[in-house]
Amino acid sequence: MKKHFQLLSVMFALWAISIAPVFAETVVLAVPGPGSLSYLPVYLAKAIAADQAEGLDLKLRYVQGAPIALRDLEDRNCDFIAGGLGAIAASRADGSPVVAIGQLGLTAMNVLLLRSDLKNQVHNIAQLKGRRIGVTNSTSTTRSNGTMMTEYLLHKAGLKSSDVQFISIGQTRETQSAALKSGTVDALMADEPFASELIAQGIAVSMVDLYQPKQSNSVLGGPIIRPALATREDVLLKHPDTVKKVLRMFDRTLQWMAQHTAQEIIGKLADQPGFDPARNELLVNILQRNQGMYPTSMNWDSDAVATTERFFHSTAIDPNEKNLKFSDFIRTPLK
Repeated sequence: MKKHFQLLSVMFALWAISIAPVFAETVVLAVPGPGSLSYLPVYLAKAIAADQAEGLDLKLRYVQGAPIALRDLEDRNCDFIAGGLGAIAASRADGSPVVAIGQLGLTAMNVLLLRSDLKNQVHNIAQLKGRRIGVTNSTSTTRSNGTMMTEYLLHKAGLKSSDVQFISIGQTRETQSAALKSGTVDALMADEPFASELIAQGIAVSMVDLYQPKQSNSVLGGPIIRPALATREDVLLKHPDTVKKVLRMFDRTLQWMAQHTAQEIIGKLADQPGFDPARNELLVNILQRNQGMYPTSMNWDSDAVATTERFFHSTAIDPNEKNLKFSDFIRTPLK
């Protein structure tokens, strides 16, 4: 009888595991990618089953840049997005009901690349005047974070945005590589690992690397939040428990990252879209040389929020952006 009871217990446990996904709450999240290290915590949450730990079934919707993700959010194709906090702010200033609910990165996470055949002609950012610069896709109302960062660097170098030509080229290794190889752009604002891949292939050279925390802090005047998590006001109001589950899911992910090596982190991503085991050594190297670019908690870093707000106002293009206070749209649902 005892053995029979134990067998039934094992069978019941296996049955419970098999049906668990049926009862999980599906959450759709739009994120730039796949394969960008700026959004690594988002991809990793699925890879380490942090969603299942919170009773969620995370569905990732890959898009070409944060402005497209924000449009998906407004169109209700998803209830959550990961995107640049600057792009989220620009959308909010334009009247979107978007609210930012947590941080996913603590550096600018951009690399300004120059086409390698121009390295003897262009030695600094000021010499990009009259050149074509590739940035991730923007919409008619929202600029991408990469576009804002490019404008910021141009202004610091004494140039106006109108002194260069911006060309939207997407946020994948394929589109960025093609844009440089074809001569469509002379420079571009890239993400990792695409930037390091293009440099290793001799297609581009680095002008400014803002993945490095020290360099990012120096250029921006402090820690800055590039990737952030956001939702709509109605989702936050009507489904507060779901919002908290999503935040706890990413908290679990960030804490897992803090407790594991770069090799272990990349190893978990081997089967995820946009990641190839053949690139593991490169990815590990990038994580190791840029330690500190990811936070250990979704809770907002007040210094980083302040830096990001100053950066956003410095690149503002209309009164709504200039007058926007980040406290108007940043929320702390876990507190």
